[in-house]
Amino acid sequence: MKKKLAEGKKPCIWMEAGVIDYKICHNNFDCSHCEFDRAMTENANHNLALRRAGQTPTGKLGAIVPWPDKMRQRSGLQQQCRHMLTGRVPAHFCGNNYLCHRCEFDQLLEDQVEFFLEPERPKLEDVFGFAVPTTNYLHRGHTWAVLESGGRVRLGLDDFSQKVLGPADEMKLPKLGEEFHHDAVGLALARQGKKAAVLAPVDGIIEAVNPKVRQRPALAHDDPYGEGWLFVVTPTNLKPNLEHMLFGPSNVAWIEGEAHKLLNMLESSAGVTLPSGGSIIDDVYGHFPELDWQRLVHEFLHSV
Repeated sequence: MKKKLAEGKKPCIWMEAGVIDYKICHNNFDCSHCEFDRAMTENANHNLALRRAGQTPTGKLGAIVPWPDKMRQRSGLQQQCRHMLTGRVPAHFCGNNYLCHRCEFDQLLEDQVEFFLEPERPKLEDVFGFAVPTTNYLHRGHTWAVLESGGRVRLGLDDFSQKVLGPADEMKLPKLGEEFHHDAVGLALARQGKKAAVLAPVDGIIEAVNPKVRQRPALAHDDPYGEGWLFVVTPTNLKPNLEHMLFGPSNVAWIEGEAHKLLNMLESSAGVTLPSGGSIIDDVYGHFPELDWQRLVHEFLHSV
């Protein structure tokens, strides 16, 4: 008898197919990047090879067969799509004999999973307390871009902008399908009623927007290179766009220059001098509102 799952938990496809008694999905139904699925598939294929050679698999794992084989034994409306079984879609039935790698519907959903996976963490260097990525491209309006599979580009705000302006109360992000233009206003953030336009780093079409940031805008401040990413685009003019951006050691040198500009502003407007080897405080505007929001936006985001 299949074990009952706790509320909110979803079964692994190997459990739903009846190959194993109990396994919760911990990978957002992304089987293609799941270590458990990889291990089970290897074991099932090994058992199949033994049977074809006239041998009988033994041991605790000897009964494991590929989950699609178990699903093919079902009939009619029992042949639900794996994405229906795991709860990702309300209703969809397999018409492709569980050959998921040949299924357009399956590929569509797998692409969506890729959109919302947390991006790979960049290599970071510390510059006056600012985390500077050396494996992401940086735009001079303080956004970052990273190339991903399928020719897509994931974008976000850098740590410098977030520590200078502080956590946003609101984030106005583009909608799916909207066209994005390099060096034109692509999004806006607001804090305590003050707004800041942010320039787009590349040309492209919006393919995905981070729902977590829509719900909690401050996430872009708390984790700018991870969960606080903003959106994914299909670029339309990528090579020329990247030529106007910074990468590698150039990112560090540029942020050093931006930090010195900020230090001069702090000294002249707020009388603050950074001690030797010190770090600039997080949420500069929140601690020193006399710097003036619009001035910070103009100087560093190059917008109004």
